[in-house]
Amino acid sequence: MTTPATTDPTPTTGRRAVGGMRALTLATVFAAASGYLVMLVAGRALGPADYPLFATYWGAFFALGGVANGLMQEATRAVRSARHAAPLAPGSASAPAAAPTSGGRVRLLPAGLLLGLALAAAVAMSAPAWPSLGLPTFSGVGVAIMAVGILGFSLQAATAGALSGTERWGLYAILLTVDAALRLVVAGVAWWLGDAGLGFALATVAGTLTWALMLALSPATRAALTRALDVGRRRFWRNTGSAMLASAGTAALVVGFPVFVTATVRESDPAPLVGAVILAITLTRAPLLVPLTSFQSAIIVYFVERRGRGTRALAAPLGLVTAVGIVGAAAAWLVGPWLIRVLFGAEFELPGVVLAALTAASVGTAALMVTGNAALAFDRHLLYNVGWWIAVLAALILLVTVPGPLDVRSAVALLAGPGIGVAVHVAGLAVIERLTPEPAA
Repeated sequence: MTTPATTDPTPTTGRRAVGGMRALTLATVFAAASGYLVMLVAGRALGPADYPLFATYWGAFFALGGVANGLMQEATRAVRSARHAAPLAPGSASAPAAAPTSGGRVRLLPAGLLLGLALAAAVAMSAPAWPSLGLPTFSGVGVAIMAVGILGFSLQAATAGALSGTERWGLYAILLTVDAALRLVVAGVAWWLGDAGLGFALATVAGTLTWALMLALSPATRAALTRALDVGRRRFWRNTGSAMLASAGTAALVVGFPVFVTATVRESDPAPLVGAVILAITLTRAPLLVPLTSFQSAIIVYFVERRGRGTRALAAPLGLVTAVGIVGAAAAWLVGPWLIRVLFGAEFELPGVVLAALTAASVGTAALMVTGNAALAFDRHLLYNVGWWIAVLAALILLVTVPGPLDVRSAVALLAGPGIGVAVHVAGLAVIERLTPEPAA
């Protein structure tokens, strides 16, 4: 006799779950490797004097894309929570009952389009400020490329959130792989053609076409985008706005930091050192932050399913990122200078102790991503925001006020600033856990 199902079955259970997570892991490794290759191509083509132009454009685009990732995070949480908590709809063995519809039902793809148009308009209006920030406009074409790219990025964020919330990790892995591959191919073509400016701007945004390919070729992706959420339109946009505000802080520290560096350069900082430090920051942080960024949706799902454990659920993820950071710092000290000299040239070389310090500093941002995702999964959007923005302000203040050369200021800012944000998140979650009554058995 078959027992009726009482919960919404996950599309990736058993072998499918293992296979999907394995595919996601491989996709993350490929995305990290392709990111390194894009940096290698750009460094070889531009040199330390012009590399900051590419790095600033790249950082600005992905910082703005990080704002759009607030939509992905809230979509992941809302879809997963609806499937985790909602009873089955009458007469259905697989589809959950409709989610609360206060303010109207949300459709994720139109939501991504609306957000993308708003961000594209913001890019266009910000164009007059680009020269003072060190952003190359390429006579306005660079602005247009970034505006179109952020529109595609927003639609991709909606698609990624739907796939993550329904735990279609295999399809999410395909999205990550194609995104990274498109960017790498365009960067290679730009290098081959000798277009060291506009070509790398196109490479920066090339991956944002992936959502359209997934939508056209995958019925499962289209199905994921129609799933019910656990909140209505008003609550969804309120939560998304809160997540976007915090994601802006995330983006500022994770990918937008080169903009901070170029904006706070002192007269005593030689131009080649600026390029070398920006490249070193990107290289040393990637081993931790690229996987965490790719697995961000999976981390949110991890914490959603462990809400009952409260702050105890933080122990394993925080221990893991700390251990990886320590091993990475040791490797950076031993082989980092040689590796940079071989791959990028002696002009980019920095001492091993500097590379080790920058690698260790990445632990602060990685830990902040973990605690922030926990706050978001526990539906504590305000705490999520406060922790991230305190970290951003602390890092910026330290970057401006700490004495010494640029590499020292950067390492201190990247470790201590996020560390303060982690303390805020953990303390806030602990207080909320203590004040929240235990649910009745």
